[in-house]
Amino acid sequence: MRGKILRLRTISRLGAGILLYVLIEAALFRTGLYTWILDPDSSTGTIETLIRNEKWRAVHDRNQVLAVGDSRMGILPRLANEHNVGYWFSSIAIGGSTPRCWYYFLRDTDPTARRYAAVVIPVNDYDLRDAADNFADRLLDLNFVIGHLRLGDLAEFSRSFREPSARRTAFRDGLIKGLVYERDFQEFLLHPLARLEHVRIIREGSAGWAYNFVPENHSLAGLSVDWAARKIHFPEGLTEPQRDLIRAILLQPQARQTGASAAYHRYWFGRILDYYRGSGTKLIFIRLPRAPALPPHLPPPNPASPLRALGAQPGVVLLDEHRFDELERPELFGDPLHLNGEGILRFSRFLAEEVRRILGPPVVAHAF
Repeated sequence: MRGKILRLRTISRLGAGILLYVLIEAALFRTGLYTWILDPDSSTGTIETLIRNEKWRAVHDRNQVLAVGDSRMGILPRLANEHNVGYWFSSIAIGGSTPRCWYYFLRDTDPTARRYAAVVIPVNDYDLRDAADNFADRLLDLNFVIGHLRLGDLAEFSRSFREPSARRTAFRDGLIKGLVYERDFQEFLLHPLARLEHVRIIREGSAGWAYNFVPENHSLAGLSVDWAARKIHFPEGLTEPQRDLIRAILLQPQARQTGASAAYHRYWFGRILDYYRGSGTKLIFIRLPRAPALPPHLPPPNPASPLRALGAQPGVVLLDEHRFDELERPELFGDPLHLNGEGILRFSRFLAEEVRRILGPPVVAHAF
């Protein structure tokens, strides 16, 4: 009898401990409270700052255009806005993010689905060819979206991963958010006052710093490629790691085409379209400038691409995929993937012009 009582006490204490942990975990990490004190320099903290700044930005009409994307999304809103096309541009693009992330970012940045006249979404190519990156099983996405996952999202979010182990991790970490925040929380506990001061400084100044950012203008002018011999002539001044990166990007073999990329993008772009369907917000897809040098023989366009089919739906526009071809020059790239300052200037202005052409004159609205 005594042993049974001890077991019951042990079980009740264990249950109470688990319940207490669940309550604390929910209060800290599921209410959004902890996102206010995240390290602003982390990937999770950076996207929270971007989204918070965008939501706090004063908006007086719907003549707003939001860009999403990763680090290759070369729009600098200040440059687009200085072009004075009648629409106000902003961006929540962040390096390392993927279309799966963009869906959750947009849902929380634009909870009514009616804040923007258009959302600009970048792709590397309209054919959605398979590449070396496997977006479907990219667990890094958890770091970006953890602050935006709701309990009701867990089934869909975890099922979107293909590997069973990735599905289990996505579900577990989405359910127990402290597993994702653990390292950041430990660092906060070590230096709480320093973290709070850093957060305060970033909160007060980050919107202005980001808007007035001036990109570097280093270029790859002088770079050329002998595609037959697979040799690259490099401009002077590049380090060996920089040369290795250029070789790895420009000379990488084409990935085996399985249709995985098309299926992934079809799903997440479809989710974004579903979210904005009937809202009056246009989704404008663009093909980014691809590289400072391109091989002479590229695969022909695939008319059956799911993105091309998506472009036929109401509210969706596929910008001419060759619109930014003129920027695919070494002097407008700072590395094999990213435009430099001059390239960003031209891209931002070209994009502003195209958005104005697509949307037409801005609507003069009453109080928004």
